[in-house]
Amino acid sequence: MRKRLVFITNQLPYPPRSGGVIKSWRLLRRLADAFDVVLIAPLKGEDEQYLAEMKAALPGVEVHCAPVERPRTGLNFLRSLVMAPTLNVYRTACRQLHHATAQAIARADLVLVDHLEVFPYVPAQTAIPVVLHQHNAEFVMWERSKKVARNMAERVVLAIETQRVKRFERQACLRADLVFAAPNDQEELAKLGVPKERFHTTFHLGDDSGLYAPALQFHAASDNLLYVGTLSWPANADGLLWFLSAVWPGLKSAHPALTLDIIGRGASAELETAVAHATGAQLHGFVDDLEPFYQKSKVFIAPLRFGSGTKVKVITALYRGLPCVTTTVGAEGLALVNGQEIFLADDADGTAKSIHTLLTNSKTWETLRDQGRSKAKNELGWNPLLDDHVQSLRSLLPPQGP
Repeated sequence: MRKRLVFITNQLPYPPRSGGVIKSWRLLRRLADAFDVVLIAPLKGEDEQYLAEMKAALPGVEVHCAPVERPRTGLNFLRSLVMAPTLNVYRTACRQLHHATAQAIARADLVLVDHLEVFPYVPAQTAIPVVLHQHNAEFVMWERSKKVARNMAERVVLAIETQRVKRFERQACLRADLVFAAPNDQEELAKLGVPKERFHTTFHLGDDSGLYAPALQFHAASDNLLYVGTLSWPANADGLLWFLSAVWPGLKSAHPALTLDIIGRGASAELETAVAHATGAQLHGFVDDLEPFYQKSKVFIAPLRFGSGTKVKVITALYRGLPCVTTTVGAEGLALVNGQEIFLADDADGTAKSIHTLLTNSKTWETLRDQGRSKAKNELGWNPLLDDHVQSLRSLLPPQGP
């Protein structure tokens, strides 16, 4: 008899177009092959328009969803101080879904919490095994964002939230029977006092369809940079604003024909204005087919100054074989060799020099294309990872009788 698993996530895990959603969708599909799955998910943004399509793609999964819209505002931060352990927990909470979760868990064998902010959906007295899937060490992201805050008020708010997230994240990891986390996140969470034996290693991978496309060619591409990411995510927006102000003017002066394509939904008015004032840069919003952009570009950029966990956008560029320039934060957890599989730089001058090299040196460009793609193909594959996760979940269940 198949076991029943409750899968709680922080938004509809469909369509799988951005990093965290790709991981959640892949994991959910594999779990639906191995268990009878109940999905609990708040609906945010445009999620509701994809709900029927997702249900059709997973006909055997019982689905409970409800709209939850609480933006990241100062007022909601103040409300969260009274009503929730963290801002993101408050922004994701839904009484209807809490009730549905309690009912589902009462008849389940196992719970998988996919994202820290939905951990409070699990009732305090839950008797079955609870697994927490950490997409990032969340407190690290808040800690790093504090360091690049633009004013004192922002630094104060981020300092308060960092401590709140740190306390809550420690409590959730200690309460869980098992924590899926990437190696670099395990190191950070262990600093909070989470026992290392509680961890099970995971990786956050990307859309691997690019592995099967023909190799990109240096001389077929123009002098174009490509960025792909969810622009409403604060770390992505911050990195792009920094790049446009600190790196782009000098690059554009040295390479007058250089252009930049920025792809992703959720750009703020501030980012839209910055792109509009950056000659040669263009904001495209969401794009369904990225292949024409990969073929026309010479460099993929991921200018991240804070964040935590593995960056799926970087892995996806490696799959496609488009040489990438990012920061040490952007390559965190991937064990990539600087200058052979990727270029890493944490300041404006180093970033500009790396991009200049890839725009002008076809031999270096081809080395990064081939070695980065080989690394992704040989070490960053989906099937072994997901099969391993199913086995680790089954190990938490009582042995089957004869």
